[in-house]
Amino acid sequence: MPKSTAFAPSWDTSSFGHPADTSPMECSALADHLSVCSRSRGSWPALRTGAAAIRGFVMPRLVTTVFIVTLLAGTTWLVS
Repeated sequence: MPKSTAFAPSWDTSSFGHPADTSPMECSALADHLSVCSRSRGSWPALRTGAAAIRGFVMPRLVTTVFIVTLLAGTTWLVS
């Protein structure tokens, strides 16, 4: 006789014998919810994303520019 316990894993689904896929209505509800959540956070995420984009564009060029300016200043100082 098999021994059953209350802690044995079991799966309960609500798919009622159908594949457990998302319906278009569920996707629409999720999109609405995410829209409401993003609006409730205000403009900080948009500002943070914009600042990250600017930083990602400027930083590689900033390092190169500082290197070239330092190289030119050092060369000028050594020559004179």
